Amino acid sequence: MLFRLTPAESACVDEILRGYADNPHAQHMKDFIQHGTVTTYEHCMRVARIAFWLNRRLGLAADEVSLVRGAFLHDFYLYDWHHCKDITHWHGFKHPQAALYNAETVFDLNDTEKDCIRCHMWPLTVTAVPHTREAVLVGTADKISSGWETVMERRAVRKQRVENFKNR
Repeated sequence: MLFRLTPAESACVDEILRGYADNPHAQHMKDFIQHGTVTTYEHCMRVARIAFWLNRRLGLAADEVSLVRGAFLHDFYLYDWHHCKDITHWHGFKHPQAALYNAETVFDLNDTEKDCIRCHMWPLTVTAVPHTREAVLVGTADKISSGWETVMERRAVRKQRVENFKNR
């Protein structure tokens, strides 16, 4: 992917997420698939790194701690949206509230981190307009990551089908 962090930047993100990424509740995100074969944990980590990269490369001067933590927790909803019939149809609209509720239950969040989680699906969630540059960055990074994961997963499936066809 294009958004590669330097080793020092990667270490900075890891330090910001100490106590978050290794929290048992956050580790539970590894049990759920987000897009294709990408887990929710992997997706959230990718969004945090992309948001950090965008902030640094574009010189946006966002609060890096709030940005990275809000990005990491933006999909902290802790259920499999592929198999929840009551939620699945409305998942895109509802999951920011579930993620925010869960994150507030487990972590002590500031207002910027809450904004990142609550508003990351804007403009789909038309009433949840981002109020901070951090939330705009998280929403942007989420869309970049989701698009990448979806396209690359489809490409991998197509490649596998071609290989299977050749091996007949």
